[in-house]
Amino acid sequence: MPGCFSFRDNDKSLYRLMEKQASTFEINYLEAYPLRWLWYENPDKDAPILLFIHGAPGSSSAFLSYIQDDTLRAQFSILVIDRLGYGYSGYGNYQAIPQQFEAIDTLIKKVNANQQNVYSVGHSYGGTIAGYIAIQDPEWLKGTVMIAPAIDPEQEKYFWFGKLALYNSTRWMVSKSLRVAADEKYSHEEELRTFVNQWDKINSPILHIHGDKDGLVPYGNVNFSLQNIPKKWLEVKTISGEGHLIPFTKKEKMVNEILKFIGNNE
Repeated sequence: MPGCFSFRDNDKSLYRLMEKQASTFEINYLEAYPLRWLWYENPDKDAPILLFIHGAPGSSSAFLSYIQDDTLRAQFSILVIDRLGYGYSGYGNYQAIPQQFEAIDTLIKKVNANQQNVYSVGHSYGGTIAGYIAIQDPEWLKGTVMIAPAIDPEQEKYFWFGKLALYNSTRWMVSKSLRVAADEKYSHEEELRTFVNQWDKINSPILHIHGDKDGLVPYGNVNFSLQNIPKKWLEVKTISGEGHLIPFTKKEKMVNEILKFIGNNE
């Protein structure tokens, strides 16, 4: 049935999940963009903020297990967003990377009243946006974790089934989430080229994590990081034998890598 794969959970589903899991968080909306965001505020008002940015297709649902993770909740405030165009953030309306950054920047300035350090964690296309944020070097950013990011325009891969969501003749067959993902995918290479020479502007720590068997976002993106991000800021972790979905198949390892990275850069 068309539209059955929306890759999102409504507010009611999230409240039921919180009741079942006994780990609460707030559900909020930033109406100016619009942007839905999930927020766990640490009792320590000075605790750093962890910002999670999902890939495509997807929504904040991708990182629900992270906002509920007791290890992370003990040390951080946690912010998980529906990116523009996904979840309940203007669902179905594609927005380019600069607009994604502007919405996130506005949101961080809203929630970060105590001037806490913010660490962003982005997966796949969310990792690309996390990298773009690092290039912009906002004053609130302390460090960035890019997990399997698509950052090299020469490494872009295209799949025949993606065009089902792109062409008008078949676009009606798929959900809005898949349509937005297709719009992003087929704009991605051109967008990457608009800032391909700006990665040397990065002025804060970056951890690039990538599985060496990634069939969606090639491992060759690691070489792009090594060649373009200043060495003083870059750390690369290769996850041997793993593919693209490592935030979910290797969650415990990802949490440990995030904690280690932040601990080394506090």
